[in-house]
Amino acid sequence: MQPWLREQQAAAERESRVPQESIERLDAAGVFTLTTPRRYGGADFTTRELHAIYRALGAGCGATSWMVWAAAGGNLWSFSFADEVMAPVYETPWVGNRTFALGGTSRRMSGTARQVDGGWMVKGAWPFATGSVHASHGFLAVFYDATDDAKVGMVLVPKDSLVARDDWDPMGLAATGSQTMATDGELFVPDERFSTPRDLNARLAEATEQGVGPRRGGISRSIVTGTGTALGMADHAMEIFLSGLGKRGIPYSIYSKQLEAPITHLTVGRAHAQIRAAGRVAEAAAAELDRLDAEGLDPTEREIVQFHTDVAYVWDACAAAVEMLFHASGASAIMKRQPLQLIARNCRAGSLHAAHTIDTWMENMGRTLCEVEAGPTSTSVLERRA
Repeated sequence: MQPWLREQQAAAERESRVPQESIERLDAAGVFTLTTPRRYGGADFTTRELHAIYRALGAGCGATSWMVWAAAGGNLWSFSFADEVMAPVYETPWVGNRTFALGGTSRRMSGTARQVDGGWMVKGAWPFATGSVHASHGFLAVFYDATDDAKVGMVLVPKDSLVARDDWDPMGLAATGSQTMATDGELFVPDERFSTPRDLNARLAEATEQGVGPRRGGISRSIVTGTGTALGMADHAMEIFLSGLGKRGIPYSIYSKQLEAPITHLTVGRAHAQIRAAGRVAEAAAAELDRLDAEGLDPTEREIVQFHTDVAYVWDACAAAVEMLFHASGASAIMKRQPLQLIARNCRAGSLHAAHTIDTWMENMGRTLCEVEAGPTSTSVLERRA
């Protein structure tokens, strides 16, 4: 898939979504089994294996890898609902990811719900709906009490019952298609499609006891696997830079060939070291999560902070390495036909995600080491309850 995804990167950015032919090719290759729970026939890869898959995809198109990763992470919420509700969603023929999931971090990022006979009236707008362009259903967080932020639930709704606002126009990761999804007024959701963190916990425990639950690690596992996307982009950037060294000189310098300049060797060495170190951190985190899973253990709060910090380090190091290579590529690299500028924007955009922000997680790690209360490892009530 890499040559195809690289060829389509610019078109994907212009369209603000992964092109449909790319979706079809990814589907034919089995990539979307990553976004299907294993009880419905989906793949059951280890953390290390998922990380490797995202790294391979990220070296083709970082935005495509991000979209696949985000869609896969949302499938935890399939355990919130009875099998008779979820089975048709995953078993009906479909090309692409089946679901997207979002909300719960704040009321601004979620909807509201009020109870009526037989169900709930849901209303709201959910921004950053990554994967919504290609999905058939969405998991949407809703607050069902006007004052109590602990009263939050999740509803399962068909995507065609929502309005896509087509408002996704960022400087990076544009091809993820992460538009706002909204209701048109109030939307009725039957009781069997409304769930709570308590329901999720109960069904997760039951599924785990029966041997059909998800692998352990939760949000930590998801974000650690996602570092593969950052590393894949960094791999691609290094490949591009090295392939162009014999094609240009350095104007206003004594070097007719960039390859002869010591600054080039220093740049390549430093970028390589950063990417390699980031890769080792990510691989160690993946190995630790796989060990915990094999032993039937969930990560402790201290371990969760460390995983978040590792992830933030990897994203920041990869973004900085790509920017270093971009900076050393000269003015011609700013042309949109040159892929390095797009990789630099995509990688830095990914590093700015709240779960990846380097300063926040370095502080939290420092506070933890100093035995001072750190920030929460999740801002989402749903994630904390799960």
